[in-house]
Amino acid sequence: MQNVATPLYLDWSFWAVVVAFAAMVLSQLPPIHVMLKRAKLDLELYSKISITHKLGNPNLQLHLILNNIGGRRVRIKDLKVSISKDGTHLANLPAQNYLQNQNDQNTVLFTTFALEPNDEWAHITNFLNFFNRDDEKIYQKIEGDLLTDFRSHKKETNDEGNKEELYEHPDELVSPAFDFFEKHFCWNAGEYNMSIIVTTDTKSADITKNYRFTIFESHTEALSAIKDYFKYGGGLYWNPKIQTSVILEVSEA
Repeated sequence: MQNVATPLYLDWSFWAVVVAFAAMVLSQLPPIHVMLKRAKLDLELYSKISITHKLGNPNLQLHLILNNIGGRRVRIKDLKVSISKDGTHLANLPAQNYLQNQNDQNTVLFTTFALEPNDEWAHITNFLNFFNRDDEKIYQKIEGDLLTDFRSHKKETNDEGNKEELYEHPDELVSPAFDFFEKHFCWNAGEYNMSIIVTTDTKSADITKNYRFTIFESHTEALSAIKDYFKYGGGLYWNPKIQTSVILEVSEA
């Protein structure tokens, strides 16, 4: 009697192999509920920030933590901070560089980066308001005039006398530095609002968080102390050993 071949769809051994293979494939994939989740970021900020300035031009440093809590890859295209006081907008500070590790001495240029689901990006980041073209020209002239005057003085005196003695520049060369400082300095005593704005390649994943901090008169005085050295070129072509930044408490608004 001739044996009749069992149809493949009735062969339980075949289906056992199919089920095992399917289980193996599915085990390598994210859960369905994760795959269906949209792109989403979470932003955390360390409770302290550092504010400083360059000849009055405001800068700040934040410790940021970005988490991709969604189910899709997200590319961070831009990070910036908006500062306002008493309802008046003061400055937009873009992220310019960051420390890869907290103990590093050198920073890394900030560029776009991607976060896979569950990835985290946590770095101390510098938000720097670089001079625009016109301000850069003015600053370079102030610094250049002072440096030229200093070199001329050294040449005339032939390096005689106390090498540690500070050389005082004439008022007409120093006054532009004071004018520049007063025009750009914004860290005066008062209550400030700060918005951290994260722009991504997926609009629904963009995130903005609002914070507030207080600057006291003592902070403003510490940041303004550099003005005492302008007449010697300090803060321009050399940096005096004084406090140039202030650490502040920040809270979510």
